[in-house]
Amino acid sequence: MTRFDRDLLEVGLRQLVARLRESGVRSGIRIVGGAALALRYFDRESTVDIDAHFIGSPEVVENAAIAVARTNGWPDDWLNSKAAGFIPEYGSKPVEWATLHDDGAVIIEVARPEALLAMKLKANRPGRDDTDAAKLMAICGIATLDQAEQLYEEHYSGEVLPDRAIRMVEMILRVGVPAVPLPQPDIDLEPRSD
Repeated sequence: MTRFDRDLLEVGLRQLVARLRESGVRSGIRIVGGAALALRYFDRESTVDIDAHFIGSPEVVENAAIAVARTNGWPDDWLNSKAAGFIPEYGSKPVEWATLHDDGAVIIEVARPEALLAMKLKANRPGRDDTDAAKLMAICGIATLDQAEQLYEEHYSGEVLPDRAIRMVEMILRVGVPAVPLPQPDIDLEPRSD
């Protein structure tokens, strides 16, 4: 199994930008999950894939991603849209995106911390989401359960924070929200001829 640390994520995305540029179709991706955290917000363990929403033609993005995978001997789903259904689309607070790369032909964005925290609270996988959620709580200034519930409900209108997520937030608050982590340095996704 391939594990993607920040450096390998950068390599894959740089190659993806080059492939998407070759297609001649304006396209790109909006990244969520662990890859978004590693690329923009804080140092974290590696991830097994990039979860994203595809911009433009999904077929063009999928074909480019598969070409990158085969070039590097990675699984075809190293970049996938499996988590796209978790992206909050109908909340009172729309998801905001931070641009990592936009050259007019290809755009690569990551979700802002508030949306990422809402998604981590929705997934609330014990042992997998608590560390990320704690760091996101620090970044977002969430210091109470009420604040976590409000953030969640703003992103997922008509839903309440799941019981398991409540327990996760309460545990984080008992232990103590960590200090705000240092953000990751900007990355250069301009294709190289190396």
